[in-house]
Amino acid sequence: MPLTPFHLGPGILFGLLLLRYVDFPTFVIGSVVVDWRAALVYSGFWPGPRHRWMHTYLGGLAFSLVVVAAMVAVRPRIDGMLERLEIRQRVTTATIAAGAFLAVTIHVTIDAFHHPTMRPLLPLDGNPLYGLFSTFELRAFTAFCLFLGVQLYLVYFLDLLGLDLRSRAAE
Repeated sequence: MPLTPFHLGPGILFGLLLLRYVDFPTFVIGSVVVDWRAALVYSGFWPGPRHRWMHTYLGGLAFSLVVVAAMVAVRPRIDGMLERLEIRQRVTTATIAAGAFLAVTIHVTIDAFHHPTMRPLLPLDGNPLYGLFSTFELRAFTAFCLFLGVQLYLVYFLDLLGLDLRSRAAE
């Protein structure tokens, strides 16, 4: 999936579900930034195949370190934006690292289901995950994740405003 919007849904959903354990913005950014090179290849600005070393588990792990370094530097500057979104969490280097590593791993896994030319287990040849799910199933999954992620955020946000939705639903 060279266009990262397909990765945004799982990034938002799993980032919110794991809010206690991972840094949310790192998780969302880590879910999509892996495709920077693939997007340039896809749009004709970069030669070569779309999926190279960052779309392997070892390469993704290495790239996660870049994401961690960038987010440790940038994270204090985006606290205000997160406050406006009502997303409050205790941020540590460990939660940033966990978010980056997990998001990149999920990204590589989703792409491995979809692209026959990927070698996610490099240095081993082949892609044992390819074809386990159809393109339609993967797109439906990522769209459903986006839908659920938005719903989860809205419930989380409304709960922070002090609206007791559970007792109202029981009436």
